[in-house]
Amino acid sequence: MKKILIFLLFLVGSVIFAENLESINYRNGTFKGIFKENKKMMPGTTVTKVGNDNVLILSFLNTKAAKIPQSTSVNDQYISKIQVYENDSSTSLMFYLKPSAKYQIVTRNKEIEVTFNSGDANSMTQTTVTTRPNTSTTSTSISSRPQASGYSRPNNNTNTYTPPQQKPTGPRYSTSGNKKYTIVVDPGHGGHDSGARGNGYNEKDIALQVATRLANNLRRDYNVIMTRDSDFFVPLDTRAKIGNDANADFFISIHLNSGSSSSANGTEVFYFSKKDEGSYAARVAQIENRVDSSYGDTPFSDLVVKDIFYRTNQKKSQAIATTVLDNLINTIGLRRRGVFGANFAVLRGSNSPSILVELGFMNNYGDLSQYLTPEGQERAAQAIANGIRQYFR
Repeated sequence: MKKILIFLLFLVGSVIFAENLESINYRNGTFKGIFKENKKMMPGTTVTKVGNDNVLILSFLNTKAAKIPQSTSVNDQYISKIQVYENDSSTSLMFYLKPSAKYQIVTRNKEIEVTFNSGDANSMTQTTVTTRPNTSTTSTSISSRPQASGYSRPNNNTNTYTPPQQKPTGPRYSTSGNKKYTIVVDPGHGGHDSGARGNGYNEKDIALQVATRLANNLRRDYNVIMTRDSDFFVPLDTRAKIGNDANADFFISIHLNSGSSSSANGTEVFYFSKKDEGSYAARVAQIENRVDSSYGDTPFSDLVVKDIFYRTNQKKSQAIATTVLDNLINTIGLRRRGVFGANFAVLRGSNSPSILVELGFMNNYGDLSQYLTPEGQERAAQAIANGIRQYFR
């Protein structure tokens, strides 16, 4: 029995660490990443806006980075820097693009290659992903105003990987760069993470619809960044980093809850607290954190910095949470469940005041129905936006 257990532990360890990213190299506009396992690594591909930079993000599930620097300065004519973000479930490569940069992505056994070149600022950025060298490829064009792309399983009948085509939903950021405040709007879940399910609907879809309307509303007065503007997954720590890199003034995450029965109902708002305020807040945080449960520990050096922001931000976050909840209850009319402090992973890394809104319960149709129509989504967005405007003038 002991030998069997040792074998199983060895096997599990082999699976967990089989897809290590062993090395990265960038030279003369060409980036190469080498993996330990001899197979094709399919990344999730996203282009987002961080501050004034367009950032190409390649995410690899079940992959660890082996002794690779977290940040590499480049600052050539194509990119300004490369960052590597890692947790126990994924590794993300972030390329900060220069305005004229175009890029092409190719995957081969054990290797991913990103080739950058220059074009004029009005040109299209081309993304080509292949699963085999020297085969035909399929391209998807992304405009110079970044839109999201996700990834899908390769077609079993071809050797070509084709990212899904998505309808543009507008920029993730304000087209005005001289506004006083920057606000990050985070639609919960996305991609393979559906969130709560109920009455035939997925939380990720309702959250995105309300969050998009909220972002459009806030753009009248603020610079706005969305962590996602279509159906793809963003790791929890990356969401906060997007805001931090943009020096955001406020972060808001939009969700819907799930109860043990259809009788659970109402709206509640959370702010970040290192210690959950009661068993209920802990349970809700556990549900929302489980998609990326590895994002649980913060390096000691980060804790020192984050503690500076913690006490200042907590009081303001609590005040904004209370005002937003009041507005939602007065506008939507659902039961007031309260304002709570909880250890949410998506709020934990934020350097700015931040809140998480649970609009209602997916498994209670009375709650859910309030957010199924454009009119209901607009009412919720307006209520939340009005609450935010009271604190950022």
